[in-house]
Amino acid sequence: MPYKLFHPALLLLFLAPICNALGGEKTPAFGKAPMSGEQVYKAVCVTCHAHGLAGAPKAGNRPSWAPLITEGYDDLVGSALTGVRMMPPKGGAPELYDIEVARAVVYMVSLAGGKFPEPTEANVRAARADGEKRHLERLKKAAAARQ
Repeated sequence: MPYKLFHPALLLLFLAPICNALGGEKTPAFGKAPMSGEQVYKAVCVTCHAHGLAGAPKAGNRPSWAPLITEGYDDLVGSALTGVRMMPPKGGAPELYDIEVARAVVYMVSLAGGKFPEPTEANVRAARADGEKRHLERLKKAAAARQ
């Protein structure tokens, strides 16, 4: 009988986190309790958004947030989830739930005088789909520019 390099069950353990990352996730029944938008901002987003690092719009700066707010909830939340310009996906904190990232965006928008809807599973899922679509478009555009 030939030697098996690994057991098929181990493959499932390896693929599960990847499938969750690609398909978004629901807030798990077990695990950490989701943070509020303010908590996520203070734990992660403040690093760049408090000082305008790498071109990040400063939290509370209405002129820099106004054009982003006009792009809408799906675009802004989707970009935060998938990454845009110098910002990596989820602000570089992959352990965050999608809903936590959405809450942080809503929180920062409110600091700049904007009003976005409270994140729900449905509108966060729609924003992620929009963000993934826009991310693919940016990748295609970048690849075309290299040719």
